[in-house]
Amino acid sequence: MANAPEVYVNGRYLPADQPQVSFFDWGFQFGDGVYEVISTWQGVMFRLDDYLDRLDASMHAAWLDPGLSRAQWREAVIEVTRRSGLRDAGTKIIVSRGAQPPGTNDLRLCRPNVFIAASPYMFLGTEAQRDSGIRLMIAHQRGMPADTLDPRYKHISRLQYNLARIEAAEAGHDDLVWLSHDGYVQEAPRSNLFAVRDGVLYTPAAGVLHGITRMTFCELARELGIPVEVRPLTAFDLFVADEVFTCSTSGAALAVREVSGRPVRQAVPGVITRRLQEAYWRIRAEGRHGTPVYPG
Repeated sequence: MANAPEVYVNGRYLPADQPQVSFFDWGFQFGDGVYEVISTWQGVMFRLDDYLDRLDASMHAAWLDPGLSRAQWREAVIEVTRRSGLRDAGTKIIVSRGAQPPGTNDLRLCRPNVFIAASPYMFLGTEAQRDSGIRLMIAHQRGMPADTLDPRYKHISRLQYNLARIEAAEAGHDDLVWLSHDGYVQEAPRSNLFAVRDGVLYTPAAGVLHGITRMTFCELARELGIPVEVRPLTAFDLFVADEVFTCSTSGAALAVREVSGRPVRQAVPGVITRRLQEAYWRIRAEGRHGTPVYPG
């Protein structure tokens, strides 16, 4: 099966190399759709229902209703992952607007398309970056304000994100974070952000995707007795932080060693970053919040 991966397309399981998307799908033409990526580690899928809850919120807010029940979503996501044969995987769901019926210009008449595929688990950072941290740049671009497109939509339009990533790479940085139009730290293109100062863990309060890994890290910090504050942060807060790290589905914490040329003040990865990362992978190994992909 690993040599012949299958994808889920609107209720059918098809070979991944078979064309799946209509040229006329608004998701393909205009990036009109939403998505999720759910991770599986050692055969156990993490927080499946939390990711499906977020997908449901994005779909409802975006007027996308492919007509699947929660049981059908769960079955499709698990089955695609199972058919891949992967024990460590990232399973991506894309719900696109679909194509308009011929002769109409009414987007409400589009029938959404659902695509689900599993691929090998990927860490955002290389092994060296995970060991010694990344160089983070504060981008000149500003995050999308909520009165334009709320960051809580996990949408497939990635041009803003990808341009920023390319600019950061061209400037010699590993990743970037952008600010809101009034100067507050928001997030990175593929991850949320945390900072530590005097033993307190901080994460931005607004203008961010409500990350499932971010939520998990806040829960773990409280379990470990680490104070957590969700509040507005500025670039200055990152410059003077004792620790900075990003977090995502793809590898959880990734320590930052430099923010726009300013070295992070303490050893990288920092003590709290390490504690949280170790706790995260411990609960993954224990199966907490887990859904087994394979029987037995």
